[in-house]
Amino acid sequence: MQLTMVVQASVIVLGMALGFAFPRVRGVSFTRDDAINLATGALLYPIRAALTLLGVRLAQGPDPGLSGFVNLGVLVHPAFQFCFCFLLLDFAKYWLHRADHRVPWLWTFHRVHHSTENIDATAGLRMHVVDFLQLTAVPIVLFGVVFNVSQFEWWVLPVAFCMGIVADGLSHMNVAFPLTNPIFRAWLYVFNNPLFHSWHHTRDGVLCDGNYANGLPAWDVIFGSNVTRPEPPALYGLEGDQRLANDVLRLQLLRPAP
Repeated sequence: MQLTMVVQASVIVLGMALGFAFPRVRGVSFTRDDAINLATGALLYPIRAALTLLGVRLAQGPDPGLSGFVNLGVLVHPAFQFCFCFLLLDFAKYWLHRADHRVPWLWTFHRVHHSTENIDATAGLRMHVVDFLQLTAVPIVLFGVVFNVSQFEWWVLPVAFCMGIVADGLSHMNVAFPLTNPIFRAWLYVFNNPLFHSWHHTRDGVLCDGNYANGLPAWDVIFGSNVTRPEPPALYGLEGDQRLANDVLRLQLLRPAP
């Protein structure tokens, strides 16, 4: 848990620094949205700590009977163990995220994350507690209930979790991502990035709803939900009756914007 916290804090600090140095949207410094995002992250952290500890005990506990009913002992090489965990976790997050947008009840809570109009490295911290709980439950269910990974190397699950944290931080950065640069062009569909994810946050989400991947944009390409365009959208956030009051408590209570 300490590792994931350090990684997340490091990615946010790095992302904010890069956003100041190479901004996609110029003239934006530390905003009210950033303060709300950080406060929300601090509020939800104890819940994440408790649930993560539960998941680790289930996944790596001494009793295999409490560690998932599908035994994965056949995956003996750490590289195969890591690939399995990362790909399965990323695949599950893609479909959960897609459901968050397509199932009205789930969207009620997920729109808290989309309420920010300033997308930067802190934006991944802004979410409703219900949205947060379901996202935290994914690895617990996969690796504490369904699959028995108690024989995996100790570092496999933490590193797989951290890859998702890194992807989240990279994707929300306020960093220019020009496709005229061959490095960025090659990166576009290899791993999540600011241009790819900016189109997930476009305010015109009704007409441009997609790019759900957490780590690998390939899921959106494969399942037909890729909506990336060469330039980032002009506006972010929500509009009309979807808009929410912009403070920590009223976001959690889903209060509409005044």
